[in-house]
Amino acid sequence: MLKNLKHSIVFILIVITLIFVVVMSLAASKPVPNINTAAVSAQNGNESKYGKWSGLGMGLYFSQARYVDTLLANGFTELRIDIPDYQNTSWLASSKASLPGIIAKGAKVIWGVSSYETTITSTNWPTFRQAILDAAQWAQNNGVFEFQIGNEIEGHHDGTITDAQVRDNLKSVATEVQAIFTRGNISYSCEEDSIASWASIGKGDIDILALNVYMGGKGVYDSGTWKTQITNMINAFGVDGTYITEFNISGTSLDDYSEDEAVQAAAVTEMIDYIKASGMTRAIFFTWHDTGSFDLGVVKDDDTYRLLWSQALLNTESVKSTTDAKTTTKISLPDTIALLISKITRKHQTRY
Repeated sequence: MLKNLKHSIVFILIVITLIFVVVMSLAASKPVPNINTAAVSAQNGNESKYGKWSGLGMGLYFSQARYVDTLLANGFTELRIDIPDYQNTSWLASSKASLPGIIAKGAKVIWGVSSYETTITSTNWPTFRQAILDAAQWAQNNGVFEFQIGNEIEGHHDGTITDAQVRDNLKSVATEVQAIFTRGNISYSCEEDSIASWASIGKGDIDILALNVYMGGKGVYDSGTWKTQITNMINAFGVDGTYITEFNISGTSLDDYSEDEAVQAAAVTEMIDYIKASGMTRAIFFTWHDTGSFDLGVVKDDDTYRLLWSQALLNTESVKSTTDAKTTTKISLPDTIALLISKITRKHQTRY
């Protein structure tokens, strides 16, 4: 009888031990709640494995100034705003009116003038030059962080002036601006097709020759060209002499790239990872908010956020794969214990 009692005690101890092991294993496998690392990064200025890259900035328009607090709270301190057409007096005035309040909040504003709506000619170049000089003085007086002397001017001129002349003119006006805008860097954003030409002539007194880069648009996307463009800029001007003033997966429509927001987020993450790995220290995502049919924004027209905000730009959620479907086996503790007891009982009865 003592022998049977001894066997029963051993059996009970074995069952209790196995129950303890199963409970501890299940507790260890329980997912850890998500932590808002973006908020932490914004507070202490540091990155974490899952936080926003400190080099990321945001492009937006003066009409979206109400979102600046949100951007700053999430660590987006460099904001590229408008770069308005020099002959659009209403746009220029509204842009200027919005900047002091944004700068007062602590934003590092990248601003200047360009010719989005105006075709540059040999005749109106002097007017554009003076507009650049006037804007540089305003930027100096009003706390602008970085002044841009133009954006993709090579794509906004007629046959009376060549690409080469435009580049020479920009280098010349940059020299003049250096004497006016002394509080920060002077930059110019070139087209991807003009990288080789700029590399051959050098940037002169332009402190930073920046690049606008996209994976593609209008149904045509190339996984390698945009990477080559970034590499070529670094090879020509070094990581301190260039950065990206606009980047996105599409230059026409996010839905044109993919209507699946998880796929969009994964592609934006790919771009950010490549830019970081290249050695570049700054990149401005374009753009913050959709404007009508121009659906390239983090925020849609209905003020909801695309997944690329949390999954790519803030990087507070893992980027979901759209090619691999993974299944998780659910473990039931009562069922597991019952199964173990059943097996042990059968074994105990057989042995004893």
